[in-house]
Amino acid sequence: MKVSIIGAGNVGATVAYTLLVKGGCDAISIIDTNQEKALGEAEDLSHGVSLSKSVEIRAQGYEGVRDADVIVVTAGRNRRPGETRLDLARANVGIMEDIVRCMQPHYQDAKVIMVSNPVDILTEVVFQRMGIAKERLIGSGTVLDSSRFRYLLGREFAIDPRNVHAYVIGEHGDSAVPVWSMASLGQIPVTQYAPAGRLPLGPGDRKRIQEAVQNAGKAVIQHKGATYYAIALSVCSILEAIAGNEHSVHTVSSHIDDFLGIPKVSLSLPAVIAREGIRELLPIQLDAQEQAGLRRSADTLKTLLAELGYLPEPHHQVGLDAAGEGTAHRHAGDPQVDVLEFQALV
Repeated sequence: MKVSIIGAGNVGATVAYTLLVKGGCDAISIIDTNQEKALGEAEDLSHGVSLSKSVEIRAQGYEGVRDADVIVVTAGRNRRPGETRLDLARANVGIMEDIVRCMQPHYQDAKVIMVSNPVDILTEVVFQRMGIAKERLIGSGTVLDSSRFRYLLGREFAIDPRNVHAYVIGEHGDSAVPVWSMASLGQIPVTQYAPAGRLPLGPGDRKRIQEAVQNAGKAVIQHKGATYYAIALSVCSILEAIAGNEHSVHTVSSHIDDFLGIPKVSLSLPAVIAREGIRELLPIQLDAQEQAGLRRSADTLKTLLAELGYLPEPHHQVGLDAAGEGTAHRHAGDPQVDVLEFQALV
């Protein structure tokens, strides 16, 4: 399996490194308009191949996606001082439109994993712009949020997080919804489990853990300036599911036509991931509070999409060369786009 990574900054390079260590692919292509950076990352990683897995690692241009089985997009930029969430979204939508324009002439039906933020918005943008089958377009979504949720629950009860089963759904952002009604330790509902000497989690405990999940990325950024290890592991778990045809469940972002009356938006739900991409979305049962939270999350995303000029219905006929957001990041006479690694995936 060949994986092409668009964006050679912290997240893209860490995804490549994690793939090299864990295996699961035969070739890695690193694509960035900063060709020196892409070449340096490829060379640095290649020097460790004799000590790890046998993988061909190359720096390429957009032609590197032509024979890719999976394309991982980590490119974008950070929020600048004084910018709103809409400002950042508008900038990264423009960058993503240019990436699609550069990638599309070489695209040969690979699966595409979106990692750049706001990931749900950009997943929907790529869905509308590329005309790609929704099963082949996967946003990293709340895979990381769900991992943080399981970690915090495991720490709360001193239980291995791998034995905690819990999901976060909806937006990868402030409106994300922890699914408490389905969370379990083994087969014991989390809300009913009471270790020796203490009561089950109360509303205050659940609120504290939920806020810790939502603020986890911000805390890491405050301490070290960016997050990239855990998101790289999250992305590689999706890649492993594709490469190994695992039929495993991940809370990825994808375009949904209808779920609980929520139409035409990209957000995270538990999905079965296999070689073809998303095999199916699981028909999970949510309580009334969780359903309301998911609808609020969808409304948050739809409001932002509307402000960015994206309609809920796909409109693939829109040309990428038309004047608009996609033109703002191009250089005259240069068909390439400045691909700046998004350093603050949260």
